[in-house]
Amino acid sequence: MKYLIVDDHALITSALSMMLIDRDPAAAVLTAETAEGAIDLVRREGDTADLLILDLSMPGVTGTELMEEIVRIQPMLKILVVSGLVDQQSIMRVLQLGAAGFVPKSLDTEMLASAIDFVLKGGVFIPSKLLAESQRLGFFNRTAASLKRETEEPVHLTERQKDVLMLLAQGAPIKRICRELDLSEGTVKTHVAAIYRAFGASNRTEALLAARRAGFDIEL
Repeated sequence: MKYLIVDDHALITSALSMMLIDRDPAAAVLTAETAEGAIDLVRREGDTADLLILDLSMPGVTGTELMEEIVRIQPMLKILVVSGLVDQQSIMRVLQLGAAGFVPKSLDTEMLASAIDFVLKGGVFIPSKLLAESQRLGFFNRTAASLKRETEEPVHLTERQKDVLMLLAQGAPIKRICRELDLSEGTVKTHVAAIYRAFGASNRTEALLAARRAGFDIEL
């Protein structure tokens, strides 16, 4: 596994790194403590990273600006946001941008580890309290409704696209999909783009939600 950690507090990046390596001694953990460093790290390592753990509150950026830039540079990178900002607007925005989860910094280490495991398997993690509030405000209904496909309209994928979709649901990064299906990176990205178009999605999270609604056997 390769993890990227972006946080401006050295103690947090160190603690997260130790936790990840304790759980998997073979893991590679790379960190950045500035917005500029984060962009450089994503440009260099984003293609092969399994997960980016991202703090939204970095000096010099406002709201979700850093995440938006990271998504623009590396749209397939799986991102788990770990933040002290727990306002509903921030949570909704990171999910709309395709985050694989949102974890408050107040969450204990055991729950954070569970969140990491969950998103690596392809899930979308939100703590139960935040999930209940999100559902109350109708976020998931609005997200699903915004997708152009309705459930009664069947979505047709090729067998290879179905293979790619299943690996996306397992949380696989592009490089792993290439290896497992013996395909070039360009071919995999073409399949991913076709899957997004088929579901009217703009990111992995939206595509998986839409696929689940359309009857594909995907766990969320």
